[in-house]
Amino acid sequence: MNITHIIELLSTICQYNNVRITQTFTLDSKDLILASCVPNTTILELTFLETSKIESFNTIEEAAAVIDMHLNRTKVL
Repeated sequence: MNITHIIELLSTICQYNNVRITQTFTLDSKDLILASCVPNTTILELTFLETSKIESFNTIEEAAAVIDMHLNRTKVL
């Protein structure tokens, strides 16, 4: 998945921030990251499933870059 598609998905999640939508990013049948928008804000939360760590991002572009990095890094390993 390229970063443009990731940005589109995250934009949709934030557009409907009055409901709880979660997007799962999966690679090779393994769920890696959950992305959701904090209700009634444009803050994105990413949950890294291997560690259960949650990080917050103020911009879609920042969150997309992190997701892209993790998806591509995982492909290399």
